[in-house]
Amino acid sequence: MLRMAFRTFRRDWNAGEVKVLLFALTIAVMAMVAIGSITDRVHRAMGEQSSEFLGADYTFESPRPVEPEWIERGLSDGLDITRSQSFATVLSSGNNFQLVSVRALGGKFPLKGTIEIAEKPFTQGVVQQAQPKAGTIWLEPRILGVLGVEVGDKIDFGSIQLTVDGVIVAAPGQASEVFNIAPKVLINLEDVKKANIVQEGSRLSHTLFIAGEPAVREPYIQWLKEQKNSTQRITGGKEGTPALKAALARAETFLRLASLISVVLAGVAIAVAAGRYSQRHFDYSAIYRCLGMQIRQVHKLYLWQLLMIGLIGSGLGLALGLGLQSLIINQFSDVLPQPMVGIGLAPVITGALSGLVVLLGFALPAFLQIAKVPPLRVLRKELLPRAMSSWVIYLLSIGVMALLMWWQSNSLLLVGILLAVAVVTYLLIRLIAWFIFKIGVWLGKRGSLAVRFGVGQLKQYPAFTISQISAFGLAFIIMLSTVLLRSELLSEWQSQLPENAPNHFLINVQEQEVEPLESLLKENNVSTEGIYPMVRGRVVGLNDMTLEEALDENQQRTGAVRRELNLTWTTEVPEANEVTKGQWWSEASADDGRTEISVGEELAERLGLELGDVLTFSIGRLEIEGEITNLRSIQWDSFQPNFFIIFEPGTLDEFPASYITSFYLPLEDKNVLNQILKAMPTVTIIELDAIMAQVQSILNQVTMAVEFIMLFVLLAGVAVLYAVLQVSREERLLSATLLKALGARKKFIRASILAELALLGLFSGVLGVIGGEILVNILYSQAFNIELVLHPWYWLVVPLISVSFIGVVGWLGLKHLLNQPAHQVLREL
Repeated sequence: MLRMAFRTFRRDWNAGEVKVLLFALTIAVMAMVAIGSITDRVHRAMGEQSSEFLGADYTFESPRPVEPEWIERGLSDGLDITRSQSFATVLSSGNNFQLVSVRALGGKFPLKGTIEIAEKPFTQGVVQQAQPKAGTIWLEPRILGVLGVEVGDKIDFGSIQLTVDGVIVAAPGQASEVFNIAPKVLINLEDVKKANIVQEGSRLSHTLFIAGEPAVREPYIQWLKEQKNSTQRITGGKEGTPALKAALARAETFLRLASLISVVLAGVAIAVAAGRYSQRHFDYSAIYRCLGMQIRQVHKLYLWQLLMIGLIGSGLGLALGLGLQSLIINQFSDVLPQPMVGIGLAPVITGALSGLVVLLGFALPAFLQIAKVPPLRVLRKELLPRAMSSWVIYLLSIGVMALLMWWQSNSLLLVGILLAVAVVTYLLIRLIAWFIFKIGVWLGKRGSLAVRFGVGQLKQYPAFTISQISAFGLAFIIMLSTVLLRSELLSEWQSQLPENAPNHFLINVQEQEVEPLESLLKENNVSTEGIYPMVRGRVVGLNDMTLEEALDENQQRTGAVRRELNLTWTTEVPEANEVTKGQWWSEASADDGRTEISVGEELAERLGLELGDVLTFSIGRLEIEGEITNLRSIQWDSFQPNFFIIFEPGTLDEFPASYITSFYLPLEDKNVLNQILKAMPTVTIIELDAIMAQVQSILNQVTMAVEFIMLFVLLAGVAVLYAVLQVSREERLLSATLLKALGARKKFIRASILAELALLGLFSGVLGVIGGEILVNILYSQAFNIELVLHPWYWLVVPLISVSFIGVVGWLGLKHLLNQPAHQVLREL
């Protein structure tokens, strides 16, 4: 049977029988390997790059000194590790004092990224990877004005004096620390002991900055996780980057979705090609049965052929996919995240195995059907194989495919959404395709003779026509969904960092300074995002219970209930916020005797809070209760003042407050900052230019990665559409040749073919828009947290594109026959 399978395969190859299925499989594997490899490399590169915000690939934080042997193990493995200690203290110069947050470094810093040090505040600095020399200190700009010092002056640090050696312009970690009350300073670890500041019982935070190659660091990090206790924490680059967390999470979801889409595209192409292949072999199977072959032998014969197709197609697709992803990464290295990591083994293996599994899952039922053909078919062509119970095979293939999709995406949510939507959409597609097919037939009867003939060709094989419409429609659904998701993601990122996004914060503004500050900013044409009052308070109770009674252990570890929060009040919903549950307070609510509060929905979810719950706050020595009347979604990465808790106006008037605001200031107008400091010396200015430049740089590269992956998915979809067109090419070729042999003119043949292809394109485009809108809006709400939106413009564009593509590609594959003698074409068929 194996030798016979080889001979049959060679015959089918020469006759072109197997080429379409092999082409579909090759394209599918190539798409999965290339998309999977590029997605994996871009995903890992984004992770590597985001570590620049943390200063290392990972940090290990502990309230006690880290075991020396833990550090030695990492160093012996070849990792870079820098020790640091963090604590709060007071710097002084003359009669001026400032509370600061000290980070004492025991080695090169940062290990990833750079630190920018300048000689004067609010100027450009020198980018470097270093640490302060012993006896020197690097300060944030706001400290110099408070202490009245400049670079080169000495300040008191415990029992010693340190020389101000530079001003910190940008440093890893600033993005998550801009609202710290105590500004940061960097010193050499050797100076901590000399200063006699740290004594027995002092509160310290010990941190290890860890960097190295993934193959070395990941096992070490895993080992550290097994050794650490509940008071110690390991943070990766993305977890330590609040300004990028949401953007990177959405980008990763999109990239995972691209991998899943490649699997679905493969299934579409292979299912159509395999179905057509099996139909064309019904006659061969009937002959084999007449010659005495048993069903078992026919099964074995075609299973061997399926295995050959799988091995050859997977091998070709694997080679082409690897070559293509390497070529693309090299060609577009300037716009993709850097440094770009090497190719991983997992997506390559997954792509190859996915191709084989998809081939078996979607082609096996069709191949098993071949052996069921009755021998009498050699005399009666209308006889088809008896129905078989293939639902078990389909369920098994879908299950295996779901596992492969999960392996590729590592997201059960995405796999579940795609599988559920795929099943429902496929059923709807079959129903809608049948309905559209009937409408098309009805319309075709009212066209010209050539149009009626083209529609008749569709009507002659209704099952095959509906399969084609379904396949084309599903491919357009996938491609349209990819385009729409990409557009919404880019729109979200652009709105996240608009051109004039706030790049400066002012904090510690006193109430009597609010009006002078507003006047000063107005004179210099600087517009703020609003000036918000701020009161410090701690959550101490929930619904007449203490937090220990009301919350479980995990909830009690939430940072927002373990520290003081910035509380504010406002009449309007802040710009970067949106009420998602409940109602914002109105004037009537101020008279009902309740103290109403608004809570961020993330905090409410972590603490299990609902509308109507009452929180108790401790502010100074007083306590105040507030009833939750609405929840808000908060865009934390908007670089605007945001608050977990907002009170209704008038409820915190008795408490002393400072004020905070943010505004955009171009580089050429930096002198405004000096005017502010001169008029209000106690105001703290926080510059975010360098942080925002880093964020924007990474977002630009992530954007290019998403654009590129989207383009490649579209190309893969085009290849699948071409494969489906190739399946039906021979039928159209035979029909056109018979018309030519019967004396039909070229004009009539051309018009009938184009009418048939145009109708297929129109029907497929309409299906693509309907299914695409459904799928995209489900993904918007469930996977990307984007508001639902319709895209009416695409209802016109997609059908036009579908008609153009299917018409042009289909015609290019058939036009040559008009110039060939009919007998030559028939002989080739």
